Amino acid sequence: MIQLIDLFLTFNKGDANEVKALQGVNCEISKGDFIVVIGANGSGKSSLLNAIAGTVVFEKGSITINGINISNLKDYERSKFLSRIFQNPLQGTAHDLSIVDNFRLASLRTKSKNLTIKTDNDFEEIVREKIRSLNMGLEEKLQQTMGTLSGGQRQALTLIMATMDDCKIILLDEPTAALDPKSSAIVMEKANEIISINKLTAVLITHQLKDALTFGNRLLLMKEGKIYKDIPSHEKSLLKLEQLYDWFQ
Repeated sequence: MIQLIDLFLTFNKGDANEVKALQGVNCEISKGDFIVVIGANGSGKSSLLNAIAGTVVFEKGSITINGINISNLKDYERSKFLSRIFQNPLQGTAHDLSIVDNFRLASLRTKSKNLTIKTDNDFEEIVREKIRSLNMGLEEKLQQTMGTLSGGQRQALTLIMATMDDCKIILLDEPTAALDPKSSAIVMEKANEIISINKLTAVLITHQLKDALTFGNRLLLMKEGKIYKDIPSHEKSLLKLEQLYDWFQ
């Protein structure tokens, strides 16, 4: 489904602070793959995700989805088929809008937008049912503003909003990094459920090695801008936590 072909990305090229973020990355991601990407800071994980999302411009290579080259599409153009969950829960929601208005915006993500956000009873009921699955009691607080919620609550809601339309691909950029352990567990379990039910193609960046073993059907280890290991499902299931720690030595 997704092909990353010979991707090169360099920051501060020609300067003393030059960083070779991606160095000839090649990867094929099949439809329905849930890929977990791990690696030390500066290994190229975020650059890889940003290249897929369209928030950075690589100097060489191409990205195709279902055979269509999307390399020149802007990030907002890719939002028609791609959703992204950020590390910071504040980035995925509108602070001053209510829960239901945030969901209304999310539902219009791939459609023409205007400045009027209309909310009817049918839509509220759809939102209420989706939120109820979180077991956080937020389904009865649809008019509460996002800014009054905890980071875990906002991140969980962002996951639900990511699939309000016809999203096919979801990118998760350390979605639990800013959360407490309980909220982290809820968010990851919900993410796994959403990906499975909606048959999404997913790429997760995480520093939580336990999550790297628990979730996903494929594991990538990045080092110095390259994919150092590509572990398929049948091998990933046999991995031990100690092995992952050894990879970082």
